[in-house]
Amino acid sequence: MIHCEEKLLKSVNTSIKRYAVDRSDNESFFRDIAELEDLSLQSVSLNKDLSYFDEINKLVGVLISIITHPFIINERETVILRAEQAYGLTPEMFRETVKDEKLWKDKRGVMTPARVYYFQNVDELKNYENRFIVYLIDTISAQLNDYVKFYDFLVGTVMNGDLLTQDDSSLDKAYGRLAMLSKKIKRIKGTDFYKIVSKANTEFTHIEATNVFKHNRLYGACYRFYVNNVTYGDVEARTKDMSAYYFTKLLLALNKAGYRYVSGEKAEKNKVVRDMRLETDEFSVSVGDASEYNGLHVDITNRADGKTTENLLVFDSTVDFGEVENNLAKLKKSGADSIDAVSVWNAAYVDERVIPLKTGGMNENEILNRYLGDKTRTVKASRQIYEAHCPVCGSKDIAVNDVYHCAACGTEYKFVGEKIWLTKLRKM
Repeated sequence: MIHCEEKLLKSVNTSIKRYAVDRSDNESFFRDIAELEDLSLQSVSLNKDLSYFDEINKLVGVLISIITHPFIINERETVILRAEQAYGLTPEMFRETVKDEKLWKDKRGVMTPARVYYFQNVDELKNYENRFIVYLIDTISAQLNDYVKFYDFLVGTVMNGDLLTQDDSSLDKAYGRLAMLSKKIKRIKGTDFYKIVSKANTEFTHIEATNVFKHNRLYGACYRFYVNNVTYGDVEARTKDMSAYYFTKLLLALNKAGYRYVSGEKAEKNKVVRDMRLETDEFSVSVGDASEYNGLHVDITNRADGKTTENLLVFDSTVDFGEVENNLAKLKKSGADSIDAVSVWNAAYVDERVIPLKTGGMNENEILNRYLGDKTRTVKASRQIYEAHCPVCGSKDIAVNDVYHCAACGTEYKFVGEKIWLTKLRKM
């Protein structure tokens, strides 16, 4: 999740929790859900992105100054040298040499040191503060990569697919800033400072406010940037916030589609995500927490014949569904009839692989409306014809078990009376 979206998620979730406090019963939480319609992670404007790029650009100047004149710890190192290589032995060095008989040799009846203890000062570059600087460089580099993926995604979706022009000034500026910052970070990673320090452990779960961070102007600026722009860090906390957010958005879609509240488990104190069952005359939908898969269970029952599909809707904080890809093996073992994924800007099918849909610049409400519409789509159709032909792609490669499965496009469907219920719509 890119920087601005992550900060906004915290703010949005706070608003949802305030809303939930006044509606501790499920029915009123669902009934008034339209009050949260305007909450949107997509509402982060491009101008805010540009402002953040300016912050990074200023920080890059600070990083270059640090790399040029880094904070160095001067440490004493003990080595053993040949006697002729040692200059200016101190009394302490001589005393240590006298203690070690292995260093002495008999030369014509006279015991003389062949080698001596020698104390030399070494500059330690790989100290805590410099390792943090490398960690910060890597963090910024990763954030910039996320922004690049995000803006590359926009190329094919904004303006209804029209080519972007220089008239789209914010986008044009963003691309220019990203290219400039990426080049600067690449140069920084090519410095001796980065190459040397990055060989040490630069993984941190918590950054201590050392005296250098408190009193050194340059290092202090880097530390403050980190504190002010820190990401969740706690993956579990981010997962809970995303679950609450998408639970709210899905309830909004159900509310807009005319669903009525039926029942639900009472929410735990200070917890937004809860189980809830809703229905129309045609469908019954149960929505419940699926935190073990970073998502929601969405069970849909066709009330005409009681047939049910178990769906898993998972969330991804990345632009390209990288988190879902990494978790694919676990998701496939979930037992769900259908698995789908949503991110802030897009949706995806999850089968043997993840297939992003390119939602054409839809906002989050529209993405969840589409998801719900695809899961509850029924069409009047001839059973005789569509037992042999896929109603989506027309293929005859149909397998029948509990459902009709099209091997060509992956769509699954059931017959309910004179209608086809597209339980797993796959528009390839």
